[in-house]
Amino acid sequence: MEEVIREISRIAEVKFEEREDFAGYKSKPLAVVIPENQEQVIQVFRICKEHSVPIIAWGSGTNLTGAASCKNCVIIDLSKLNKIIEFNDVDWYVRVEPGIILENLNKFLMERGFFFPPDPASSFLCTVGGAIAEGSGGMRCVRYGTMKDWVLALKVLLPSGDVVKLGEPLNKNRAGYDLVHLFVGSEGTLGIILEAWLKIIPLPKRERKTVFAYVKDLESAAEVILEMRKRKILPDISEYMDDEVIKALNKNLGANIKESKGGALFIVIEVDYFDDLMDILKGRADEIVIAKSKEEEEEFYSLRAKAAVALKPEGKLFFAEDIVVPISKLSYAIRRMKELAQKYNAKLPVIAHIGDGNLHPNIIFAEEEFEKAKELFNEICKIVIELGGSVTGEHGVGIQKVEVMAEQIVRNNGFKVLEIMNEIKRIMDRENIMNPGKYVEAAYKIAKERLFK
Repeated sequence: MEEVIREISRIAEVKFEEREDFAGYKSKPLAVVIPENQEQVIQVFRICKEHSVPIIAWGSGTNLTGAASCKNCVIIDLSKLNKIIEFNDVDWYVRVEPGIILENLNKFLMERGFFFPPDPASSFLCTVGGAIAEGSGGMRCVRYGTMKDWVLALKVLLPSGDVVKLGEPLNKNRAGYDLVHLFVGSEGTLGIILEAWLKIIPLPKRERKTVFAYVKDLESAAEVILEMRKRKILPDISEYMDDEVIKALNKNLGANIKESKGGALFIVIEVDYFDDLMDILKGRADEIVIAKSKEEEEEFYSLRAKAAVALKPEGKLFFAEDIVVPISKLSYAIRRMKELAQKYNAKLPVIAHIGDGNLHPNIIFAEEEFEKAKELFNEICKIVIELGGSVTGEHGVGIQKVEVMAEQIVRNNGFKVLEIMNEIKRIMDRENIMNPGKYVEAAYKIAKERLFK
């Protein structure tokens, strides 16, 4: 291994340090390499491949499931590959390197009258490459969809060492299999993203209203969403934070939000729907605050974006759930979740992209309660699978959700589907050096062991 490190050190900056993601999953790599350009990435990759050293691509460590954790690997930190290569205001796309921070990209675009809709809560920290690899979502996804809906083309370094361009920066392109979206949400198991062509759209000009509604309880919040759907109301943003989250924002980030037992809905909506929304909130909200300025709108948005950051100091460790349920079953799922929290006597603050059925119940626990927290985590996931939902909507699988992902796919899609996924990994990464032992590969192994004992 010393020979590998020496060779790599001649090409790019090398650090010997441990890394940790936002959820506390640790990495103990052989080395962290920080290339300055794509050519250095390729050279480092080929050296690692030659010596069969596992490789992990690293953005900014905002992952919540241990997807970028490893031992005895080489971490390739892509943070210096942060250029905007091309901005096209006619074909409506932007071409970028993977290390650009998502918020910085949107600042650039907004100055030119455009924006890139996917906005994970970590936008102020996360990189575009990481967001693509995780298939990230965010607050605006209720209207605009997730990363998979906005990636047009990719330049990828494959496990073979070849560099290929997948797709074209076109809204319509039916030539061949859709390999672009094979990489969106692949969690670094199929290659390293070197460039991305992202679809962008003009900033909306239609007037919006920003509403902060203190609801009676979480079930009332679910009722509001169901009624909005029935009335065919499509919001720009439809979020929820419970009382524990609001308390954490006030305590740990110095926010000044009214503390309400039922928590609060944060909704951004076109002005045409505003009267309908006010009617829906009657009897379900104790107080409604309407933003009076752009600054106040941005404050509401920022508070919701930083909710997970506010929760982190509340416990030694935490599991950030990322469940998705059919909106028609939202109220039932919430009731079952509450019952489980009581059963385990657990602290379970809830953040939610509630408008598209994506809930983030955060299991906060002391270090000695790890096994109990894991049991609660798995029970919540089992409810979701029973309801035809998903154990992850945007955070990914990593090592945290391998078992429940295997259960979801085998139960709802069949073992054959998981087998196909594993075969894709095997064909593309024959030496198994790209983020090995995780995601599809690990889920397939678990499912096979259980099915063929």
